[in-house]
Amino acid sequence: MKKLLTSAFILFLAFGIHSTATAQVSVGGGLAYGENIEELGLKVDGIYVINEEFRAGADIIYYFTGDGITFWELNLNGNYLFVEEEDLIVYALGGLNYARQSFDIDGMNNPSNSEIGLNIGAGLEYDLDFAKLAPEIKYALSDYDQLVISVGLRFPIN
Repeated sequence: MKKLLTSAFILFLAFGIHSTATAQVSVGGGLAYGENIEELGLKVDGIYVINEEFRAGADIIYYFTGDGITFWELNLNGNYLFVEEEDLIVYALGGLNYARQSFDIDGMNNPSNSEIGLNIGAGLEYDLDFAKLAPEIKYALSDYDQLVISVGLRFPIN
C-alpha cells in the first residue's frame, strides 16, 4: 500500500511540475467532516486543468479521531465542469477513494484496515480575488461508506 501512496504522490507531483508551463494548477486546503466517523479532518488538495470541461484532482484528508484510532483517506477524482462563469465554477466529481483505519490502544499497535472505494459528488469554486472558496460534498462507496462535506481555499500556482 505504501507503493500505491508513493506512486500517487509522485504522479501528482509530476503533473504539477509539468503543468506549470502548460496548464492551470491550483493547490489548497481546508476542513472536512466525515458523517460516518463523526469527526473533523484536515484536507490538502490539488487540481490540474486538463481542458475546458475536465480536471483531475487529488486530496488527502486526515481525521482527528483521537482515542488511539487513526483514520485518513486519499482521493483521486475527475471533475466535469458543467457551469463555468467569470467568478463561479460548478462541477460533478467521480473517482477512487482509499481509506485506512488503524488502532494503537494501550501501547499495542493493532492491525490496520484499509478499503478501496468509489467517490461520487459535486463541488464549486467561487473566486474571492486572492483565492477560490471551494466547498465540496461527496459520498465514498466502500466498506467505510460515508458522506464527506468539506470547505477550503484553493490558490492558483501559475
